[in-house]
Amino acid sequence: MSYSIRFFLCLAIFAIGISQTSAQSIIEDSLRNLLHNPNLSTEKRSMALSHLGRTIYDTDMPTALRLTNEALQLGKGISDGQYSAFTLATLTYLNVQRDSLVLAQNTIDSALLYTETSTDKVVNGYVWLRKGWLEYIINNPEKSAESLFKSLQLLEGQQSYVYESLVYHYLASVYADLQDNGNLKKYTNLSLEAAYKSGEPDIIGNAYLAMGSSFLKDYRKLPSERLLLDSAMYYNRRLLSLSEAQPKRILNHNNTAAAALNLANIYWEFYPKSYRDSAEKYIQIALSIARKTNHEEIIANCYGILSEYAIAEGNYEEAERLFLLGFTEVERNPSTSVQVKASMMRGLATVSEKSGNPVKALAYYKQYLYYEQQAYNASKLAIAQKLEVQYQAEKKDRELETLQERAAFNKKINFISIGLIVVGAFALFFLFRSYHFRLKSSIQQQKLRTEEAARLKAEQDLLQERQERLQKELLAGNLQVEQKNELLQTMRDKLATQPESGMLKNQMERILKEDQRMDEDIDHAKASLTNIHPDFFNRLQEMANNKLTRLDLKHCSYILMGLSNKDIANRLGVDPKSIIMARYRIKQKLNLEKDDSLDLVIQRIS
Repeated sequence: MSYSIRFFLCLAIFAIGISQTSAQSIIEDSLRNLLHNPNLSTEKRSMALSHLGRTIYDTDMPTALRLTNEALQLGKGISDGQYSAFTLATLTYLNVQRDSLVLAQNTIDSALLYTETSTDKVVNGYVWLRKGWLEYIINNPEKSAESLFKSLQLLEGQQSYVYESLVYHYLASVYADLQDNGNLKKYTNLSLEAAYKSGEPDIIGNAYLAMGSSFLKDYRKLPSERLLLDSAMYYNRRLLSLSEAQPKRILNHNNTAAAALNLANIYWEFYPKSYRDSAEKYIQIALSIARKTNHEEIIANCYGILSEYAIAEGNYEEAERLFLLGFTEVERNPSTSVQVKASMMRGLATVSEKSGNPVKALAYYKQYLYYEQQAYNASKLAIAQKLEVQYQAEKKDRELETLQERAAFNKKINFISIGLIVVGAFALFFLFRSYHFRLKSSIQQQKLRTEEAARLKAEQDLLQERQERLQKELLAGNLQVEQKNELLQTMRDKLATQPESGMLKNQMERILKEDQRMDEDIDHAKASLTNIHPDFFNRLQEMANNKLTRLDLKHCSYILMGLSNKDIANRLGVDPKSIIMARYRIKQKLNLEKDDSLDLVIQRIS
């Protein structure tokens, strides 16, 4: 596309917004009827107010904030922190919608504090979900993923498939930004599986949209794989069918409009221009929904595709008319993004330039620059706000670390003070007691010194006897080794007289060389093992919870000595594959990850 408004692609992949529809009215009416019940408990009233505020924010933000704050006041009077936590997480969502990221950060931090007294894992999981979502919005993907995985841990086994699907959805968003296509596909599929389990059409539709966009992204990388494009169209059409079959249960009709817009764009981009009727059919569906929900990005993109068809036919006048028609339509909404206006003006400038009207092209281009400057200023403001949120978050993290360190230090000081008091009391007690037993103690000490001298003399005699015995054994061993060496030398002399090609001579020479090599290996092993501190084995066993066998410790010693798998196999007389399996078992016992290096771990332990 020469002119490309691609807001809809971002929306199609990962945006979630709730639009005002008849289905929303049903939910709103249900919540209001529930709140009219005079016997409704405080806990249920708090939750109902939060849900109602979340439902009506798109049409009445002031009322939504009032209701949610009322729910917060009710939650503060309840000992269970789940109600305040849920309400604050909802306020986080509302604050983001009104472009107040600083307030959103404050409310999510408060929500996390209330999770410490919350008894509901689902609510706690939802709070961490919103925490991860906010981190993603302020461009902090690492912390976002960390919070989202924390949410998954809390939601595990709770059968809260709606929240699980959303967590997987946001994780896919994070990995999409990190260009990790493998995890993008993984979490998109998991989001769809959880959505199916939830049975909620709105969540299922959101997963369909993400699946379609994922396949379309793959097809752009592998245009020869037509099946990927068919899969993208399949999931977008499934979303349209779902919306048509259950319109009253769909809240997020913007997803439906995005799916229709995606299909129209696929026909424009990848099909012959003779398929224009199919593209226009889906454009009309997208326009019909977007006009009801005031979604100017979708409206702008619809007119953008129609204009592209006119440009392809060389009908620049019609293309300009369509752009102007679309611009007039989106400009009616006072909240229209200046970036949308800038993109449409750029499209008009392109059309005028192609039609050979440089004066008009220049006029449109000036308007484009005007809107682009406004968008740039808004972007700078948004970036500044995100940076402020990141700074405040980091500042709170540092303050929390400082408080934790101070608390730990105070705890140590208190412990030491109590210990000194106790020790002082005992010392004073024994000081008085020692006065009465000093004489008796003196006599007993003299007796003990005499006995100690006798014991030391006996031990000295025993050590002397043991030293003499060891010297005799060492002498005998040396004589035995000398006899062995003399015998081996005699065999070598005898073998020297044998013919060179004699089989016996060759066998004996191999045996002698092997014996000599083993002696050298034994000497080398003795020299190497003497450098291994006994704490090395203790630390290994401590790390493995005492699961290592003597053979495992022997493997580790050889690894520390720098021997290869083949050398270790030769020393132990086993197949090298057995050494590989032994290394794998040792890594498991040491609780190492697959990618961790056993050699490096052993070197660090030594």
